[in-house]
Amino acid sequence: MNPVEYTGREKRITFQLYNYWCGLTDNGNIPPLKALSPKDIAPYKNSMVLIDLRDPDNEPTLQVVGQLLTEGLDLDMSLKGISEIPRRSLLSRITDHYMEVLGNRSPVSFDAEFNNRDKKKILYRGILLPFSDNGENINFILGAIRWITEEEKQGAGEPEIPQQPQDDNLLQDNLDRCRTLVRGQNPADNRSRKSLYETLGAILDFHELCLSDPPGTRALLKAEGLKAQKRAPFTPTLKLCFGRDYDKTRLTEYASALSFARKNGQNGAGLPDFLDHYPGGIKGCVRAERESHATPSDKPVKKPLQETLKTIGNMTAIARFEVGEDGAGDDKLCLLLGRRAGPDIEIIKILKEDEKLLNSLIMQMTKRT
Repeated sequence: MNPVEYTGREKRITFQLYNYWCGLTDNGNIPPLKALSPKDIAPYKNSMVLIDLRDPDNEPTLQVVGQLLTEGLDLDMSLKGISEIPRRSLLSRITDHYMEVLGNRSPVSFDAEFNNRDKKKILYRGILLPFSDNGENINFILGAIRWITEEEKQGAGEPEIPQQPQDDNLLQDNLDRCRTLVRGQNPADNRSRKSLYETLGAILDFHELCLSDPPGTRALLKAEGLKAQKRAPFTPTLKLCFGRDYDKTRLTEYASALSFARKNGQNGAGLPDFLDHYPGGIKGCVRAERESHATPSDKPVKKPLQETLKTIGNMTAIARFEVGEDGAGDDKLCLLLGRRAGPDIEIIKILKEDEKLLNSLIMQMTKRT
């Protein structure tokens, strides 16, 4: 849908372009720049900028700069680096936020005011939208901005750019998307685990967006009868998405997994792959997160491997078996796989020394003795 079609319902540029960008995404992936139609964004082109990030060895450059953003500047900013943008210009107010897009891997909206080089107070609202050629690396960021002078605002009956810390629709739209993903899960589907991981990825991005807009987040929580929790910050976010009556055990697990993933530098786009490859998946992350919060007295004291080997080496043997010359080797310890056969024990296989496994078993034995 052309973003201009939203104007009858909502005039804010952030709402129009964000919804247009969402329509370009495929299964939650960052869309490629080629999905963008010049015709669709034509009404905004004079107040848009396209940031090129394809060269990882150099700073981002300005691929396209709208005509209105160049007014009052002393040089042509096309193909110039970010660092060359004059301060106290509208162009700088857009590009100052591009690192937030890279960190969140999602659109970022912003609004504020500043005094330009002519000492006029400018109120503005804008948005930055990421694009990716491969769904992973952000290659381009498209920015758009609208502004009004304080004088124009005072003369207008209903100014287009109210002073708010964030565009509330952006939060609500992200929440609606997360809820749609939650409803789309089907436990009978073989892809349900992948679907869950992708849903949690979207919720992680939504949580980061909530952190950037405390007033808007408080409003969402209040509407659902929820409160922020310092000790469990992900729980209210998950309740917003899954519902406040959703299974508490699962919500607690999801909150722990998201907390652990975030501590390990994960974002929404990378979370599915992280959970898929982390040992034990969600439950493995939950265990790791709980261990990170355990006090020293709660954690078992691990002995060095050599000490545990010495401990078991001094234990009294309860039986002795002849294995012949085939059993000779450098392994001083081995694991026997056996089964009971009446009064006898039949040895099925002799497993060679595996330091990691041996250490774990020896630790369990020495704790009981």
